[in-house]
Amino acid sequence: MFKSGILVMLITLVSRVLGLARSVVVAYYFGASAGTDAFFSAFKISNFFRQLLGEGALGTSFIPMYNEKVGKYGEEEGKKFIFSILNIVFIFSVIISILMIIFSDQIIGIIVSGFSLETKTIASNLLKIMSCYFIFISLSGMICAVLNNFKCFAIPASTSIFFNIAILGGAIFFGKTYGIKAMAYGVLLGGLLQLLIVLPQFFKRVGIYKFKIDFKDEYLKRIFYLMLPMLVGIVARQFNTIVDQFFASYLETGGVSALENATRLYNLPIGVFGISISTVIYPALSRKIVDKNFSAVEEDIKKGLNILLFLVIPSTVVLTLYAEDVIRLIFEYGKFGGRAVKITADSLFYYSLGLYFYTAIHLMTRAFYGMKNSRDPVKFSITAIVINILLNALLIKTMAYKGLALSTSIASMVNFSLLLYTFRKKYISINLKPIYIFLIKTVISSLIAILASFYLKNIILKLLVFSGVYLILWGYSLYKKKLEVF
Repeated sequence: MFKSGILVMLITLVSRVLGLARSVVVAYYFGASAGTDAFFSAFKISNFFRQLLGEGALGTSFIPMYNEKVGKYGEEEGKKFIFSILNIVFIFSVIISILMIIFSDQIIGIIVSGFSLETKTIASNLLKIMSCYFIFISLSGMICAVLNNFKCFAIPASTSIFFNIAILGGAIFFGKTYGIKAMAYGVLLGGLLQLLIVLPQFFKRVGIYKFKIDFKDEYLKRIFYLMLPMLVGIVARQFNTIVDQFFASYLETGGVSALENATRLYNLPIGVFGISISTVIYPALSRKIVDKNFSAVEEDIKKGLNILLFLVIPSTVVLTLYAEDVIRLIFEYGKFGGRAVKITADSLFYYSLGLYFYTAIHLMTRAFYGMKNSRDPVKFSITAIVINILLNALLIKTMAYKGLALSTSIASMVNFSLLLYTFRKKYISINLKPIYIFLIKTVISSLIAILASFYLKNIILKLLVFSGVYLILWGYSLYKKKLEVF
């Protein structure tokens, strides 16, 4: 299982690096400007519903329901269940996309009210172009959830690679001619590619597709009942990003772009480590819970949390202590100037403080979903969101964009703490002592690595020395014990 996790992490790493390259290209051609502020805001809105379907509430609810139905009624009934859900997803996503096109001016006017009229107009036009992206990404996300349950992880993980290539191509080849609109068309093409790449493997698994919805299926009703609390939580979490956009629209021009670029960097370890590990663990975790093998469940969770510590703690150290150097290395080209570097680096520093908590949330929420408890994660998510919004309102006055980033970190810490405490109290009293010991080891190793690299002047050399020292310190243990070291 964890070997599959390593494969998914490697593929996700390629995808995230391409995503980072995408941000670099945008920064090079367009800087941190009103145009990029408009693009990032419109993209956030077109992406608003993405996690509701596929890889979000519906996809997560699907796995335990599908496994239960197949165990009870067989594979053919399971396929009918898949077809019903995908057909509902298609109808819903088409309706939402049409509404986004019709009401794009009103949506932009409400969500980023602090923008100038010119920036709002650009954002509205971009939203119209990107609206149909939601159709492609919803279907792709749900199909990826189906394939993951069939232990097919590589192809679903690789979809974002094609998405990023499409946007990169749009910016590089058409950016000078069509301006920021080239990015929007790149998003649309990228969404289509994400769908097309998973279809062959999907049809290989399910055979002939049927355009039919079995409304009498009890599992169809149950899955929507199960996903309802998740839906509330994901809507709230997505709403939180929109609220951040609202506050950021009142900052200096380029503030939204700076936060977006910082988010892209700190999302690199979240996507590569947190989402990859939780995606691979979840189907097996769900089966072990069904089999009531709770000792194995505890071991998987502890191992997952320790792997995240091993990967995320050094990432946090680098992204906080070397924030400005990293931003200069990656973004300071073309129209991306010194002021943009400064506000992006400051945002990255404060975002990175909550990196482990945000990463581990993905693992802990799936542990709850495996127990068919989607209500507690939703409650904690909403609690964290309320804290985030209150801190946004308080800290933006004194810390500006830095306050928005710090609020996100504090909220993620609260969310993770509530998840871990409640899971241990309700289900399995996970022994935290090995995790604390492993945390101390990773912190000490990271501090030694930072001391070895700190006084070097070149950031590439700093990163190479840091990585080399950190891996050397763990090399013997990894060689002798392999995954058992965790």
